[in-house]
Amino acid sequence: MKRVLVLACLTLLTLGVLATDARAQRLQDRIDAVREQRREAARQAEPQPEVSLQIPRKMSTIIDEVFLDQATATDAFNWWSTTTDIPLIIDWNAMEQEGIDPEQPITLDLKTVPARLLLDVLMRQASPDIDLIYEATPWYVQVMTKRQANRHPVLRVYDVADMVMQIPNFTNAPSFDLSQALSNTNSGGGSGGGGGGGGSSGLFSDNNDNEASDQPTKNESGQSLADTIRETIEPDIWQANGGLFSSVRYYNGRLIVNAPMYVHRQIGIPVVSANTSRDRLGQTPPANNAVGGKATKDPGEPFGKQKR
Repeated sequence: MKRVLVLACLTLLTLGVLATDARAQRLQDRIDAVREQRREAARQAEPQPEVSLQIPRKMSTIIDEVFLDQATATDAFNWWSTTTDIPLIIDWNAMEQEGIDPEQPITLDLKTVPARLLLDVLMRQASPDIDLIYEATPWYVQVMTKRQANRHPVLRVYDVADMVMQIPNFTNAPSFDLSQALSNTNSGGGSGGGGGGGGSSGLFSDNNDNEASDQPTKNESGQSLADTIRETIEPDIWQANGGLFSSVRYYNGRLIVNAPMYVHRQIGIPVVSANTSRDRLGQTPPANNAVGGKATKDPGEPFGKQKR
C-alpha cells in the first residue's frame, strides 16, 4: 500500500512539473512574441531617408578604383550607372545628331574618386568639343547637351531683398563739439536760469546740408542684379540677349528666373519657391559608403561591388 501511495505521489509530482514546464514555455513564447512585435514597431518607426535625397547621397559616394581601357562611351556610362546604383538616362540618338559619338573610346585609371566627379570626367571624355551636363532628379540622373537642357527651363523665384536694400548715407548728420558745449555750460552762470546769452548752442549742432543722395533705388539695384546675371551666366541663352527660352526679371525684392537647372545651380541663391521635385537637389549629405570596381571593353566582366 505504501508503494502505491509513493508511486501515486511521484506521478502527481511529475505531472505537476510537466504542467509547470508547459506553462513556462507558453509564457516565454508569448514574451518572445511581444518582444518581436516591439522590435518590428521600432523598425517601422525609424525615419526613412527621403526619396529626394537618395540620389544626392549616391552621387557623393566614393569609387575606390576606376579602370577604363578604351571602353566605348556607352559602356563607360553603363558601368558608372551599375556601380553607383543610379539610374542614368542618355538619349544617344539625340547625342549623335549633335555630333557626339556613342563609340568614343574612354581610358581612365583613377583611385578614390567621388561618383559626381567621375561623371563629370566621363562627360568630358565622351564629348571633348561639346559641353555635356547632367540633371539629377529624385529618381534618376539624365545626361544631355546644353542645347537639350535649354529647351526645358524651370521657373524659380529668389529672394534678393537683402541684396538690394538701401543703406542710408547720412550726409547731414549733426556735428559734435564737446569743448564748445562745455564752455557754454560754464559761462551760463548760476541758478537763476533765466538769463544770459551764449547758452543757446547745444551739444549737437544742426547741419543743414541737404546734399541729394546719389544711391540707386531698390528697383534700380534689382535691375542691375538681373543684368549682371544675364551678362555673366550663360549670356547666350537669355531672351534679352537673343536667346529663345530663358529669362530673368526683378520684381519687388524677388528675382524671377526661368532657365535650365544648370543655370540655377550657377546662380546659387536660396530659393523662395520653385519646382518642388527639384528644390532640394543641391543638398548632398556626406555618405560613408564606397563602391569599387573596374570596367573594360568586355561587357561580360563583372561590375564593381559596393563595400559594406
